[in-house]
Amino acid sequence: MDSTQNWSKSWKSSTNPSKQRKYRRNAPQHIKDNLVSANLSHELRDELDTRSLQLNLGDRVEVARGDFKGSSGIISNIDRQRQKVYINGLEVERQDGSTSQVPFKPSNLQIQALNLENIERIEKYDVEDTEEIQVDEEEVEEVLSQEEENEMMQQMQGGQGPDMSDMDIDEEDMEEIKEKAKQAQEEETEEDENPVEEMEENLAEDIVSGTIGDAKEAIQELESPDYEELIAAEKADKDRKTLIDYLENQKEE
Repeated sequence: MDSTQNWSKSWKSSTNPSKQRKYRRNAPQHIKDNLVSANLSHELRDELDTRSLQLNLGDRVEVARGDFKGSSGIISNIDRQRQKVYINGLEVERQDGSTSQVPFKPSNLQIQALNLENIERIEKYDVEDTEEIQVDEEEVEEVLSQEEENEMMQQMQGGQGPDMSDMDIDEEDMEEIKEKAKQAQEEETEEDENPVEEMEENLAEDIVSGTIGDAKEAIQELESPDYEELIAAEKADKDRKTLIDYLENQKEE
């Protein structure tokens, strides 16, 4: 069944977090796109005469809440379906030694500078001097190229052929990417995949998105909880000391 059938455009608001999550989860895509917005810095507010703007790849943002508060970087990926934003350089280390980017809620971010590759984005705001509000084009290109390369490596490691239709990569760069993917595969251990751990990784954000009681109950049902992943998800989302302390204690036991 189409999830949008459970969504009502006449719904206004609720103080119930579960109803808020249901509204966002079942919203049609154009509404979800609008929800991936963040407040502007005071300088950008003065220039654009507006308080918020939709987030785009290449925007420079600063984390306003959680364990990464004060950190800033370029947006390298946006999951508009799940309304999560990923920032270049902001990662956490997993129990197996690998790293993963931290997912951030748009509401926890503040835009510091804009990627104006598409200048139509701010046409209606009548900005005269765009130099003061935009991210350096070379910096954006470097970050997004690295993200594109990482995505290709992941596809190759997974046995998938990368989609080359929209990529401008010469033969020498492609050979380098293939070599990196090959090395990464050789370095991986040959342990059997654990479907429970994979489920925990995918559900960590959903588990901590509810009440503390619901989170504890869901964690207790897991066979081998990845507490590091759960702590990172909580710090990036609500950053509740009570739940973080609980997770820290469980990890030490």
